[in-house]
Amino acid sequence: MDREPIVFTWRSAPAEHALAIALTLGLGGPLALLALLCLRDLVGVLVAPDHGAAAFLHVAASLPWRPAGSGPFVLLDGWVLGPAERVRLALALLSGAALASAALGWGVARLCFLAQSRTVVRLNARVTDAILRAPPAARDDARALAQALGDLLARIDTLFGLGLLVPAMAIGSALLALGLAWLAAPRLVPAVAVGLLAAGLARALIQHRMRARTALRLRSGATFERALADLIRRMPAVRAHGAGPFERARLAAKGQAARTSLERSESALAYARAPSMALGILLPAIVVAVALWRGGDGAPVAPGALVAAGGGFALAVVALAVALHLRTVHRDLLATFHAIAHALPALEARTPPRPARIAAFPEGGALSAHGVGAYDPVTGERLAQVDVTLAMPGHVAILGERGGGGRALAALLAGQLEPTAGSVTYADTDLRAFAPEERARRIALAGAEAILVEGSLRQNILYGAAHLHDGDGEPDDLLPILAITGLDAIVYARGLEGTVDPHAEPAVARAVVAARDAVRAALAAGKAGRLVEPFDPARYNHQATVGENILFGEAVGPAFAPERIAAHPYLRAVLEAEDLARPLAQVGLQVARSLVEIFSDLPDDHSLFDAFSLFPASERGFFEDLVARMPEAKGWRRGPAGQRDRKRLIGLALRYSETRHRFGLVDAAFEDRIVAARHSFARLMPPSLRGGIEFYDPATLTAAASLEENILFGRINGEEAGAEARVRALVRRVLADEGLEPTVYRLGLESRVEPGLGGGGASLGENAIGPRERIAIDLARCLVRRPDIAVVAIALEDRKPEEIRPRLAALRAARAGRGLIVCLPDAGALDAAAPFDAVLRVERNTVVAG
Repeated sequence: MDREPIVFTWRSAPAEHALAIALTLGLGGPLALLALLCLRDLVGVLVAPDHGAAAFLHVAASLPWRPAGSGPFVLLDGWVLGPAERVRLALALLSGAALASAALGWGVARLCFLAQSRTVVRLNARVTDAILRAPPAARDDARALAQALGDLLARIDTLFGLGLLVPAMAIGSALLALGLAWLAAPRLVPAVAVGLLAAGLARALIQHRMRARTALRLRSGATFERALADLIRRMPAVRAHGAGPFERARLAAKGQAARTSLERSESALAYARAPSMALGILLPAIVVAVALWRGGDGAPVAPGALVAAGGGFALAVVALAVALHLRTVHRDLLATFHAIAHALPALEARTPPRPARIAAFPEGGALSAHGVGAYDPVTGERLAQVDVTLAMPGHVAILGERGGGGRALAALLAGQLEPTAGSVTYADTDLRAFAPEERARRIALAGAEAILVEGSLRQNILYGAAHLHDGDGEPDDLLPILAITGLDAIVYARGLEGTVDPHAEPAVARAVVAARDAVRAALAAGKAGRLVEPFDPARYNHQATVGENILFGEAVGPAFAPERIAAHPYLRAVLEAEDLARPLAQVGLQVARSLVEIFSDLPDDHSLFDAFSLFPASERGFFEDLVARMPEAKGWRRGPAGQRDRKRLIGLALRYSETRHRFGLVDAAFEDRIVAARHSFARLMPPSLRGGIEFYDPATLTAAASLEENILFGRINGEEAGAEARVRALVRRVLADEGLEPTVYRLGLESRVEPGLGGGGASLGENAIGPRERIAIDLARCLVRRPDIAVVAIALEDRKPEEIRPRLAALRAARAGRGLIVCLPDAGALDAAAPFDAVLRVERNTVVAG
C-alpha cells in the first residue's frame, strides 16, 4: 500500500482528479483571465471617460527578444468600441464569467467529492477485507487497524479530494498573476514573484506558530485538568491536615507556568504575524512604485492593467494560503496514514492464502481429519494428532468437558479453525479449497453466544442468511426453528410487548379489539374476572400508578413521558386547579421518608433498590437531605429551591402505586379526587397537546399501548397469587382461537435489538438477552440456512441430561437426512433408543475413542 496519501488518492481515482485539474486550469484559468481583463478595461474607462473609441480586450505583451522599435507582440486585437459599449460589454462578460465560475466550481467540487469518496471506499474495502479474512489470533491487530482508520477518517477533512487540485490551482494562479504582471509591464514580474514568495513564507510561519500555540493550549488544559483531578483525590487529606493554602499555591504556580508558556507562544505568533502585516502595506506600495518608475523605455503602466495584475496577485495569494492549509492537514495525518500503510499489509500477510482454484462444494462424502494439530485462541483449547473419518450425511456426537479439545475439534471440522498441522478434507477436498462464504453456508458452526447486531430480532436470527432477508412473509422453517432452539418463548413475550398501528393494519386492530371481548368473556366464564382490573374511565385503577390514573392513556412522544410528567406546565395547572398539588407533595414526602428508611442499609447498586425504589440511586442523596430538612410537610422553602422540592416530590407521588408499594397513602376519597382530575385533564386539554397522549377507549385499539395491554384493556391484579400465569395462559388460548398467534410472533421478531443497551419497550437491549437465548440465536442462525452439515459446539454443561435429551431429539429430527455434529458434556445426554452414527470422545487434547 502507498505510504503517501496523495499518491494513494491519485491511484484510487485518477480520472476524477485529472478531470478536476483539467477543468480548473483549462476553463477556470481563462474565466479568471477574462474577468480580470474586463476589470482592466472598466478601470480604463473610469480613469479616461472622455476618450473616444478604444480596443476592448486588447492583449499585447512586450517580448525581450523582439527587435527594438518593433512594438509589443499582439496576442488579441480586441474590438474597437466606444466607452459606453465597453462598459456594458465588460459588465455583461463579468456577470457571465461569475455564473460560469459558479457552475464550474460546483462541478469541480462534485468531482473532488467523488474522488475522495472513491478513495475512502477503496481504503475501507481493503481494511474491511483484511479484517474479515484475518485469523482469530489477529484480533488485536485488526482492532488497532480499525482504530487507526477511524482516527484518519475523523480528521481527513478534504485531503483526499483537494490534495492534488489545490497545489495545481495555486501554481496556475501564480502563473496567471505573473502573466498579468507581464502584460502590464515586464518590470512588475520580479515584484509580483517576490511578493508571492514573501506572502507564502509569512503564511507558512503563521500556520506553524498557530499549530504550536494550539498544541500548547491542549497540553496546558490537560495538565491543569489532571492537577484538579489529583486535588479532588487528595481532598480528604487536605481537609484533615489543613493543606488548603499549600494546594492553592501549588495550583497557582502551575497556572502561572502555563500562562507564561502561553504568553511566549502568543508573542511568537505575534512576531510571525508582523511580517504579514508589513507586507500588506509594503507590497502594494512597491508594486505602485515599480509601476511609476518608467525605466529606459519610458512606457507608463496603465491603471487598468495594474488593477488586473493586483487582482491576479490576490487570487494567487488566496490559492497559496489554501494550499498551505492543506499541507498542514497533510502533515497532521501523515503519521496516521503511515500507521495504516504499515499495519494493513502486516494484517494481510497473516491471512491464510486463498486457493488458486475454488473447488465446487460436494453434495456429500467423508469429513476427515488427518494428523491434525490446532490451537483455538478464543477457547484456549488445542488438539494434537487427530485422525478421524466421519461419513456425511450422518449424526455424530463429540463427548468431552470444556477445555478438553472438543470445541476446537468441532470448529476444525466446520472449517472455522485453521489446522497448524495436517489437513481437514470433505469428499477428499481440503476445506481450505472452498470459498469461505460457501463453506460457512454449507457447513454451519454454532460455537458460542451470538454477537448481536443492530436491527430487529428477525434480522439477528437471519444474520448470514441473505437469501431469506428479501421475502415478504416469514420463511417456512423459521417458526419451527424457534421451537427447536427455545426462542419461541422470548419471541412470543416480545410480541405481546409490541404495538400495532391501526392505520397500517386495520384488520389486525379489529381482531385485537374482538380478542379483548373474548378474553373478558373467558375470564367471566371461568369466574376469574378479578384477575384483571379493567381500564374504566369512571374508576381508579389500583394496578396503575397515580400518574397513569390521571393520564388514563399512553404517552406519545416525550411531553408526557413518566420522567417528565411532573414538570409539565399543563399537568401542574390541572393539579393546582383540582387542589391536588399540595396533597401530592405530601404523599411524595411520605414516600421519600419511607424509602429512605427502608433502603438506608442497602448500597446504591443493590438489586432491591433498583427493583422497588421510586427514585434512582443518583437522586438518593437529594431525597435523604430533603427528608432531613422537612420532617413534616410544612415549612416549604421559598423561591426556585422550594419549587424544585415540590416538583420532585410530586413526581415521586405520581410514580406511586398503592398495590405495589403499600404505604397506605391512597384511600378511597383520594382515588375519587384523582379520577376527577383525570376528567379535567382530558376535558380541558388544548388541541396543541392532544397529540402527546392517546386516551384509553374500550371500542378502539390504543396504538401506543402494547398488544397485551390492548387485549386485556387493563392490568393484571398483582394481589392475586398466580394471576399473571393464569391470565397469560388464557390470553394465549384466545389469541390462538382468534388466529392472532402469527401476528404475535411477527411483532416479536420485529422488536428492535440494540447492542450495548439494557432495552425496554419496543427495543430488546443486549443486557436483556441472557446467555442461553444468545446461544439459541447462534444456533438458529445456523439452522435457518439449512446447511449440509450443522456443527453444534455450544456449551451444555449447565443443563441436566433430562433437559438436553428433548432438545437434542428435536434437533436430530429437524436434521434427519442431513449432517449433524454436536458436542455433549458426557454420555448421559445420549439416548440409547436413537444411537448416533458415530460417537467421539475427546480428552487431553486428542480423540481417545471413537
